[in-house]
Amino acid sequence: AIDASTLGTYNIKDLQAKFEYEWDPDVDEDPNVIRDTTEFVKETEKDEEGVEVGYDPMFGPSNPIDTRTKLGAAESYMINEKTRDPKMMTPEFYEGDPEIAFNEDFVKFRKSLDVIETYTDDFLPDLTIPRHVATWHGYPEKLSYPKKKYTNNRFTKEGDLTNFDAMTPFRARQRATELARAKNAEWLPDGVSQAWHKSQRQIYEDRGTLVGSFRKGEIDEDVKELIQPALKVLGSCAELLSIENDTVFRFHYYGLMKNKHGMAAWTETLIRDCGVEVTGVVFETGFRKRDPAYDGGDPYYGLS
Repeated sequence: AIDASTLGTYNIKDLQAKFEYEWDPDVDEDPNVIRDTTEFVKETEKDEEGVEVGYDPMFGPSNPIDTRTKLGAAESYMINEKTRDPKMMTPEFYEGDPEIAFNEDFVKFRKSLDVIETYTDDFLPDLTIPRHVATWHGYPEKLSYPKKKYTNNRFTKEGDLTNFDAMTPFRARQRATELARAKNAEWLPDGVSQAWHKSQRQIYEDRGTLVGSFRKGEIDEDVKELIQPALKVLGSCAELLSIENDTVFRFHYYGLMKNKHGMAAWTETLIRDCGVEVTGVVFETGFRKRDPAYDGGDPYYGLS
């Protein structure tokens, strides 16, 4: 029978014990960061254009030989000076053997070669896989979001926040109902969203670009006369703003947003049927992104 007294004492500290792959980002240093890079590849191989070999714009880097690949020949733990135990090894040479000095020189030379030991994986026959790489410990799974103040997502200044603690329960509930029914609640005061949209468009305003705005540009009257049949079909649904490079037509589109792309393609066909060369049709809608009368969206279209 097993004697319980010989198994030691089990307490709460046993639950705090961790495996090698378990670490606390708030306390422990990141074990995935390589601090001594002398034995590792300095830079991932790049092609003639300076792009990392194996890099894909959608899936990212895919080259197995990267900066976590170890250079040189890695020794077994039985031979490595840091981990070997002479008592467990059979002596390679007898004491006083002249081959000892020659062997040490050969070992130093082999370690000085910046070679990468590789192998071929049956599942990746087209890639060269490094045999020795830095251990990847991963990152602990986040079980919760970091604690923040409940006002962290509000744009209202601290001094302008409603002090519900100073109100009576009835007045606090009444004020909360008012804020809930308001179009611009306290967390996003009126003017904040408009200012943000304006800042996003400021660079286009400074450079005076036409794309993305309702500003009118140059229109060749001869070309406009040729496409009159197409303009009559469109009617008040679209207004011609400019003709760029003689083949790109910009319109102010007033129709439903759900039909925008289809109408643009159809307009391109109408213009082509008039015997005019066309390489593109642009329907400008400003900040209008939905049809509020049909999907209950915000009817605010923003600056144009």
